[in-house]
Amino acid sequence: MTDASKRGSISRRSLLAGLATMPTVFVAGDSFAARTEPDEAALKKVQGTLKGATRTKLVILGTAAGPIPTVPGRTRHMTSHVMVSNSTAYVLDCGLGMTNQFARTGIPFTTVRSILITHHHPDHNIEYGPFLVLGWIQGMPLPVRAFGPPPLKQMTDDLLRAYKATIDFWVEDFKMKPLVSPDVREVSTPGIVMQDENVKVVAAIVQHPPVRPALAYRFDFQDRSIAFSGDTVPIETVVELAKGADILVHEAMYVPALEAYIRNRIAAGVPTRFDVYMKHMMTAHSAVEEVGRVAQQAGVKTLVLSHLTPGIDGIEDKTWRAEAAKHFTGEIVVARDLMVL
Repeated sequence: MTDASKRGSISRRSLLAGLATMPTVFVAGDSFAARTEPDEAALKKVQGTLKGATRTKLVILGTAAGPIPTVPGRTRHMTSHVMVSNSTAYVLDCGLGMTNQFARTGIPFTTVRSILITHHHPDHNIEYGPFLVLGWIQGMPLPVRAFGPPPLKQMTDDLLRAYKATIDFWVEDFKMKPLVSPDVREVSTPGIVMQDENVKVVAAIVQHPPVRPALAYRFDFQDRSIAFSGDTVPIETVVELAKGADILVHEAMYVPALEAYIRNRIAAGVPTRFDVYMKHMMTAHSAVEEVGRVAQQAGVKTLVLSHLTPGIDGIEDKTWRAEAAKHFTGEIVVARDLMVL
């Protein structure tokens, strides 16, 4: 394959712009600089789609991989999702910015029933604590339920201790009921995680070294089923978990863009070991072509590519779709922040 074909639709300008602003493996492109924040019309569309919806809705709050704050020129926030069914909200993962993203949707905090975490990397859990505190202030029912791998209970207790002074001030100032600890249930084995009148949630163990355990989840609502890979290499457990699902949200990595970024990083004099970076990425994540294979084997109706690596705007949607379509014949959606499905 030639260098030109490897680059596909990657914007070199985007890659170089990212180098100047973010010294990490995940970079910020400049292709959509004017759209870093969703405009008012887009937000009204999201809110309008959710208002009065009778079908279960999936709202993708953040779509980028890696613990990278959103900078000018990059539209993607860290990974997080919310599903709304029968006026009840279920949050999955809490990447940075998800509380603001959640608020923008217009979904009331009072509807949040459960928070689930796939694994303990910061792009999936760093805003778990802030979401609890700000959600409490906004009327989130207590105790909310929280599910995720160990040590979620210890992490929750430590976060609440860290915020105790802040919480006490709000209790005193506004005569609020104190923030009590969520009902935390740690998940370290596959099987049913929870079930209520709206949904049954099942977990599977995936491969995302060195994180152990790392989880994938499937949500079976009354009207549709939604599976999430979490962070993982292509793995049979996700195939089995997602069998026949309406939607599979799967992490996706476009290797040529990642390689191009790392080589530019080295050329810029930033101490970087190409082999070390690529070994980690290839042993802990999924190339988008292989994601298509997983979706095809699972027989899902719609594949949603998210947790994108690199999380830049300089890779066109058609490039992501073309890679996945090598093996998957169903509908392919390239996720965008605040997309509603």
